[in-house]
Amino acid sequence: MGFFKQQVNLEDFCRNFYDNPFFYLLEQKIDDMGGFAEFTKKAIVEADSKFADVDLQKLKDELTFLRFELFALAWTHKFISGKIVIAQSIFTKNYLKDKEMNDIWIGMNDYNESIHDATIHWLNGLGKINMPFNTRMMGALIDDNIKVAKEMGVIEAEADAIKKVDNRLWSENAWRQKFILTYLQPTFYENLNVNSETLNDEALVLGAIIIKSLYDDAKLSLDNIKISK
Repeated sequence: MGFFKQQVNLEDFCRNFYDNPFFYLLEQKIDDMGGFAEFTKKAIVEADSKFADVDLQKLKDELTFLRFELFALAWTHKFISGKIVIAQSIFTKNYLKDKEMNDIWIGMNDYNESIHDATIHWLNGLGKINMPFNTRMMGALIDDNIKVAKEMGVIEAEADAIKKVDNRLWSENAWRQKFILTYLQPTFYENLNVNSETLNDEALVLGAIIIKSLYDDAKLSLDNIKISK
């Protein structure tokens, strides 16, 4: 871990990450989404031929949705809540709109909801003793976001961007324990019209590694930065 963090502008950093995809997966470095989708399909098909019928363009789309959503999740885990997290979500929405890629913003929704559902189920599973604390903490973070959004003057105009942020709150432990991953996988396969229950264990493990790598790459990019005010 570095002692010094590079100070960066939020919009410049996010734009650079979005414009320049790179992936480190199974000892391979891949620098475009098309290549990443091809690598993913080939790896999973080698494990289970039932994945061969998956449309490559659809796979690329779903991996793109995941990349944007898991970058935002890693961002939330680093900055927790407040202006920097809300601003990142709003910038992403506007970036995609300007690029005429609003389908990505919409495509993130399924994975965003899966993250929220997984987090709630994880917190509920911790038992009644822990529930009041977790409910209070999540509520406090949501209240903080509402307050900040009002101060920014975006509470109504950017309601969808703020909802995405709220759905990622208090999720770090659920991610660390791979609980969120178990929710993202079925969503991923369902969107690809694949019954995940029919895939063998090797294919499922590869799918999990590929999804997790998108978060890991995002987290790595965030580890040694500080957002300028």
